[in-house]
Amino acid sequence: MKISKKAIIVLIFFVFICISCKKLEEKGAMRSFKTELFDFNEISAEKEVTAIFNFSNTGDNSLIISDVETDCGCTVPEYPKEPLQPNKKGEIKVIYDAKYPGRFNKTISVHYNGKDSPKILTIKGKVPYRKEIDSIIN
Repeated sequence: MKISKKAIIVLIFFVFICISCKKLEEKGAMRSFKTELFDFNEISAEKEVTAIFNFSNTGDNSLIISDVETDCGCTVPEYPKEPLQPNKKGEIKVIYDAKYPGRFNKTISVHYNGKDSPKILTIKGKVPYRKEIDSIIN
């Protein structure tokens, strides 16, 4: 079977286009979190504590966080509202109100303009029971 030069050129052009499209798809806004889990360990009841998740934009485009959702009203996020330029750093602050005793494990969903959005962050810890309740349980 003989392949013409024109067919080879078209094939090479098609492969080149596919590779170029793949490279464009890989570029864009990307985030890199230093940690995705914050463990408060044991914290006092009736106290607000803060976790800070540091991240950087490792992509080629501005990183835009459109929303940060939590799974509980006791967890309040603060996040950058302005676009984060490539190679710049930012932080998401999460405030947890330790109203109730017991172990907690809360998720924070970070929605942004990247292909693996949303990113899930987690805070966890334990709020001890008062001594009277501990003696009844144990």
